Amino acid sequence: MRGLLLLSGFILLHIGVFAQQTPYQAFEVDSAAEPHGGMPFLNTFLQTNLRKPVAAEAKGIGGRIVFNAIVEPDGRVSDVKPMNSLRPDLDREATRVFSLFKAWKPAKKNGKAVRQQVMIPVTFKPNVPYTYSNGARVSYFDADKKPIADSNAQVRYKQIAPVDTNGFANGDIIIYKAKGSDWKEEYRLPFVRQAINRKGASSQSTITIGYQNSDKLWEGEVVTLSDSGSIINQSFYKNGLLTNVGLKYHPNGLVAEKRAEREDGYTVTSWYTTGQVREIRFESKPKPPTKQAPNSVSAYWDHTGQQLVKEGNGRAIYSETTRSRADTARQTTFIEQGLYENGLKQGVWTGRYADGSYFYEEQYDKGNCQQGKAQVAGGDTLRYTEFGSPPEFVGGMAGLGQFLSENLHYPVEAQRAGRQGRVLLSFVVCEDGALCDYEVIKSVDPELDKEALRIVQKMNGRWKPGVQRGQKVRVKYSLPINFSFR
Repeated sequence: MRGLLLLSGFILLHIGVFAQQTPYQAFEVDSAAEPHGGMPFLNTFLQTNLRKPVAAEAKGIGGRIVFNAIVEPDGRVSDVKPMNSLRPDLDREATRVFSLFKAWKPAKKNGKAVRQQVMIPVTFKPNVPYTYSNGARVSYFDADKKPIADSNAQVRYKQIAPVDTNGFANGDIIIYKAKGSDWKEEYRLPFVRQAINRKGASSQSTITIGYQNSDKLWEGEVVTLSDSGSIINQSFYKNGLLTNVGLKYHPNGLVAEKRAEREDGYTVTSWYTTGQVREIRFESKPKPPTKQAPNSVSAYWDHTGQQLVKEGNGRAIYSETTRSRADTARQTTFIEQGLYENGLKQGVWTGRYADGSYFYEEQYDKGNCQQGKAQVAGGDTLRYTEFGSPPEFVGGMAGLGQFLSENLHYPVEAQRAGRQGRVLLSFVVCEDGALCDYEVIKSVDPELDKEALRIVQKMNGRWKPGVQRGQKVRVKYSLPINFSFR
């Protein structure tokens, strides 16, 4: 028995040693290891995910770190080692990002996937240096509030913006105005940290950090973090309104989606958790009153790196985890598939839940839905001629305006005190047109808030519900109520 155990141990040891075969060099294999899609896609991944530490960014440091690594047969990398150093914090960040890229096409030798050694450069682009002192970024401006160097004699304002080591806000932005040889505080943008505790066992709590303007609306970069501190998304606000650019992140810290603005719309690039690029699409900017153009997909890859849509043409198969329509406490797989022609949906597209709880089939022409049918398990088949429509006040915007003018009353005390402004509320339009879940998002004054809430509650039953694939759905709606003497 003892000899048998020793023999078993020898076999296991032998298998383990054999599995960790010596990696080949590129010239020793039949086809060399490479990122799926080629080096340009790896470089895009790296530049999207690298977050230059503040201490290095303040000095404007740029440069290249070359990594030696082994591409394994399963497409991941191991034994990641920097061959040179820029500085410790940049070395660590480059190692973090490069190690998380697991979308390699492995080397092949004699028809089999094998280990191969690679050398890959990771580049930090140089940037304009800035003053960083006592945990804050310091900026200087002239009388017109245009940025200038601190040594310039035209300096009239100084801005202190506290940031953490990742460059995220962590204190009030204070603007000082020069008074002789001294600085006097002119105004400040308050740093806000909002915790949101979501209900349900599977829902995580989040923390949103950023700055709010005098109207208590978000301004500039706003970051949402999980309760463990990992980043969920970065969004950007302008004049209190959410823009359509930003980043979403996977739980492993990699960027899941990047939205970049163009003159006529937005380029949206998404990635799988491995770093494999998923989709590149274009979304046009809305131009009321004309109907918004459909999204255009130029490229799509499955999770293995196989490109299914190229130059806007091909058959795509989308797959993601979602809640079952039969039991919302259970997860299932949603699969949608169909043909793209010149970037637009064409012909028959189908969607189904793997557990059979939901199904739809739609007919498209040049990206526009012509007709469709959908069914929730156990329910009737719903037929429709458009994908969906948002909730609408009976009578449209004109009817809403008339309702407000006839029913909104300016509180007497607030009017006497000269209080005015815009109260922003949100509510949910339910499937039957009833309203619920009222919330004051932006407060102006207790009396004005109360009147705005009263008038919105009075709208209950006067809304047409939102519709999606022929089915009435709950939709959250935001509405500003203005109080002005003009």
